[in-house]
Amino acid sequence: MAALAIGGPALAQAPLPAVGVMPVLIEDASPSSEFVGRVEAVNAVDIRARVEGFIEARPFAEGQEVREWQELFILEDGAYEAALSAARASLAGAQAALRDAEGRLQRNQELRRTQAVSQAALEEIQAARDTAQANVMAAEASVRRADLNLGYTTIRAPIVGRIGAAAFAVGSFVGPASGALARVVQVDPIRVVFSVSDRAILDFRSAAGDASKEELAKGFIPTLRLSNGRDYPGKGEIEFAGNEIDPTTGTLPVRARFPNPDALLVPGQFVTVVVRPSDPRRRPVVPVGAVQLDREGRFVLILEEGDKVALRRIRTGPQIGQNWTVEDGLQGGERLIVQGFRNARPGAQVSVIPAQGIVPGPSTGAAVR
Repeated sequence: MAALAIGGPALAQAPLPAVGVMPVLIEDASPSSEFVGRVEAVNAVDIRARVEGFIEARPFAEGQEVREWQELFILEDGAYEAALSAARASLAGAQAALRDAEGRLQRNQELRRTQAVSQAALEEIQAARDTAQANVMAAEASVRRADLNLGYTTIRAPIVGRIGAAAFAVGSFVGPASGALARVVQVDPIRVVFSVSDRAILDFRSAAGDASKEELAKGFIPTLRLSNGRDYPGKGEIEFAGNEIDPTTGTLPVRARFPNPDALLVPGQFVTVVVRPSDPRRRPVVPVGAVQLDREGRFVLILEEGDKVALRRIRTGPQIGQNWTVEDGLQGGERLIVQGFRNARPGAQVSVIPAQGIVPGPSTGAAVR
């Protein structure tokens, strides 16, 4: 009878438990505040006629960008050219009369020295010379006025901006009483107006060490979020804060200026203004779901050398979006366990897999305390 074999193949080693891991990131954890803002133009000008006349040309396209002093409307100028010519002719006549009066005065002054003319006659001639001088001055003023009126027949853009729809077509008769012919709006840079509550102002001042209003303007940077949820690429600067709290709303009006080279911001548009300190406060951040709580406080699980689990106590700061900021306990760069907590026991060795469904990235949203 054959002998039975004693023993057998070695038992297979049990696989290590798997955990999902991601690195601890360092991000700007500065608290932010959000306000509803309205976009408005820094400059907006209604184009008006200063003289009467028929529109002969309108050398611009509605909605286009216009340069400063670009021609917008050209009025008929025949009558104004004739008025300028007549004013110049009157000036020439007045200047001739003045030369004649000055000559007569000079001759009579010489005769007066020989007592050939009376003092009364000389004074009469001096008065005639003075009248001729006044007539020249009046004629010069008429020439300047006629020249101005002729210049007003070409209506130009006073600022750089985007022009809207024209209110009058070529051939229309317009004048000072016609109202706005068109409107030019400066769109770059552009302004955003929002209101800040008195409590928020006190919080800002406290966070900035009781800074003055001017120091607050320099210590915070406004950014924008558009109505579709996208962040506006340009950063602004606070240029004005009101000097009185509105008693009906308890808020202070604030204006911020933003670059707008692509005209993405349009006057009248509503946006979300996000205000953050200008000096970023960088801290480690961890997903909310990775933070656990026991009787001793909050903690996270990390991997040390040899893929061994370690418990790390942390002190959290404000919650920003879906992340906790960490004030103490982490330095950044640690391997943080974010999935497979049931398999993770402090001191145990585990196998590492990439975290599923968690993408490291910047935190978004206002701070929640």
